[in-house]
Amino acid sequence: MNCKSFQEKHWELSSGGVTAVIQWKGGQLSLKAKGPAPGMDFQLSPLSAIAASGVRQSWDRLIQSETRGGPGESASLDITVENTQGTLRLTQQITAYPDHPFLHVSGTVENTGGQEALIDGCDMLTLLPGCEPPLALFHVGQFSAKYAHDFFRPITARLIAGRAPHEIRMGSFPSMYWEPTSCAWFALLPERREGWFDQPPENAGGLVCGIEFNGKSRVIAGAARGAGEIISRIDALRHSLKPGARFEIPGVFLGRFEGGWDEAGYASQRFARSHVHPPVPDARYPWAQYNSWAYEQDICEEQQLRAIDRCGQLGLELAVLDLGWAKSIGDWQPDPVKFPRGLKPLAERARSYGMRFGVHVALAQCGFEAPVASEHPDWLIHQKVDYYGAAPLCLGHAPCREWLVEALSRLVEEEGVDYIVQDGEDMVKQCWCETHTHGLGDSNYSNSQYGLDLVLRALRERHPNLVIENCEDGGCMMTYKMARLYHTSITVDNIDAYSTRQGIFGASYPFSLRYSVRYMQDSPTRYTLYSSIFGGPLILMHRVTDWTDEQFEETKGAVALYKRLREITREGKVYHLLRPDHNIPGGGWGWDAIQSVTEDQAKSVLMAYRAQGGPEEKRFYPRGLEPERVYRVSYGESEGFAAGAELEREGILLALPEFGAEAVLLEGQ
Repeated sequence: MNCKSFQEKHWELSSGGVTAVIQWKGGQLSLKAKGPAPGMDFQLSPLSAIAASGVRQSWDRLIQSETRGGPGESASLDITVENTQGTLRLTQQITAYPDHPFLHVSGTVENTGGQEALIDGCDMLTLLPGCEPPLALFHVGQFSAKYAHDFFRPITARLIAGRAPHEIRMGSFPSMYWEPTSCAWFALLPERREGWFDQPPENAGGLVCGIEFNGKSRVIAGAARGAGEIISRIDALRHSLKPGARFEIPGVFLGRFEGGWDEAGYASQRFARSHVHPPVPDARYPWAQYNSWAYEQDICEEQQLRAIDRCGQLGLELAVLDLGWAKSIGDWQPDPVKFPRGLKPLAERARSYGMRFGVHVALAQCGFEAPVASEHPDWLIHQKVDYYGAAPLCLGHAPCREWLVEALSRLVEEEGVDYIVQDGEDMVKQCWCETHTHGLGDSNYSNSQYGLDLVLRALRERHPNLVIENCEDGGCMMTYKMARLYHTSITVDNIDAYSTRQGIFGASYPFSLRYSVRYMQDSPTRYTLYSSIFGGPLILMHRVTDWTDEQFEETKGAVALYKRLREITREGKVYHLLRPDHNIPGGGWGWDAIQSVTEDQAKSVLMAYRAQGGPEEKRFYPRGLEPERVYRVSYGESEGFAAGAELEREGILLALPEFGAEAVLLEGQ
């Protein structure tokens, strides 16, 4: 191993139309990006600012650097540096990709000394944009039951010198948290003129960033002295690092795009599909699904077998038993009274219709009657109920985490489970137990990085075909670490049609549509069904055995349409035409619309809705069509033909009653 003491050194890494320049100077590693791919450059920005016992570390010794990757492959650079005392060693990794103008940054800190070190500060990202303020910072809120009934709201902040920085909370927060929180993603553009936030110039070059940390973090974004500065920082970090142990610096990705916020979202989604998300479970995905929660916990084998039969007749592709199937929360075995033969008969019935079978599991909760609660009461964070009669478990405590992995693996193997809905109240919990394996005061980091994340990783390694859904509190852990570990995620919980559309509209900026699960609670009508068929998994949360024939047939038709539309939306580019911006009592107000276009521009769907009020007619202007191509335009009883340029210029005039909906199909000829 070479040990060098250069005062300054530079490296370059180029791929996919972006060049990363990395500098080691004055005890600091820094990164800047430029390149021919359209987008925004950024200036030399500090990498992985680490504090130990309150002291920011200076990396004064270069140990080694290594470049990996050949032609057509991702190119990676690993740089290892050491602090002056020789007690901490940082390995920084930067990766560039041949197919996307993106960089990925991550790292580890190893304790190479003889004593325990306290890591109490970590900036996952510092970003100095390459253009002067004012700048426009765009992000999307998470679900909140307390703060505002305005779910997944797109937010644009102006970064102007002299103004207080804009602060954004990200990661796992409960829906009852008293402040707004946001998805762990943002986009940045230079502000060309005031007031253009909703429709930035098409030739504007920007940056996008995704943050891969499920714990609580915050972005602080501001401008001073003629420059912008954006910092992403881990909250409440007090990680005890033993000699020889490594501290993982959560990853971030940075990408370039040109255009407005739709372009920022599409660039992020295309990159994530290639380099972040798990593979889709099968060619049909996302699925039309059933969830038993409309029956609440009053479920049993006979009742749910009848429900599965109805689901098979509807053409659904997955049946899930929600809360109530187990002996108790934390005792992950079938209730012998409700399910005397276990869950296998239901799994087999589902498979007879070509469906998969799943269950609801509150991973980090435990009922007091569960054996593990009496055998290991110290695994509970406290002895009070915080979720359906259960108390919180500490997944950052290694024995608890290992027990949970074994219990869930046994469930999957013995009961024929294909799918787990992970639910719970704040998946990254705060624990102050001095006897647990995580450090005192470090549960935010440890319960995420070495708790929940390890449980999920272990389950996926043991059961490669198991599909896992994030269902934290209606969409309160919308991070890119979530999107790396899970196959899909809730956006809004069991909620009304208008709120569902708000969730889909906002979440489809940062995340691919597969991460927009909709739990449909409203009685099935054309309006309520159409409000749920655009996007990721469609989940019917109804007492399907009690439906009228009319409700059954209406739903069956909507499921068939959903399957047709997912061919367009699965990897399509989303255009946010008109936001559902008025969630007033009674189901919202006015019109809203959203569109998806396939990558080859051959097909598109435009979904339009009218809640209460508003004009009887509304003209919508589709986007992203091939100008010279002729499209067949069909909706309801109407059908016509027009070129893409004409449709974008003249628009499509729709007439809807209150609480009406329409799906406009555009198919290239």
